[in-house]
Amino acid sequence: MLWFPLTTFFISFSFILCYDGSAGGGCKKLFRKVGDRSSEFYPEINDIRRDGSYIYEEFIETQGTDVKMYTVGPDYGHAEARKSPTVDGKVERNEDGKEVRFPVILTLREKEIARR
Repeated sequence: MLWFPLTTFFISFSFILCYDGSAGGGCKKLFRKVGDRSSEFYPEINDIRRDGSYIYEEFIETQGTDVKMYTVGPDYGHAEARKSPTVDGKVERNEDGKEVRFPVILTLREKEIARR
């Protein structure tokens, strides 16, 4: 049984978020940043892909924030937050043209998970 919303993806960074009909249906395709865009919503696409091998997992709502974790060696990890591409697909940039990100303070448990 699949629970909605769900995320489907495969190796080529092709992520698709599928929404349940009770939430309006449709899907949002996420992609590598192109200019100031990183996702596009397709209200007419409502089918789960069955034309290949995919990984399906539950989509966890994050109130519009993505966190990226970088592990640097066995004793250091760094995390940054940014506006999630699922919000509106628009990449927020600063005056230098770089994506706006904010440092995240990790718990000891989160650092331990990243170390593995």
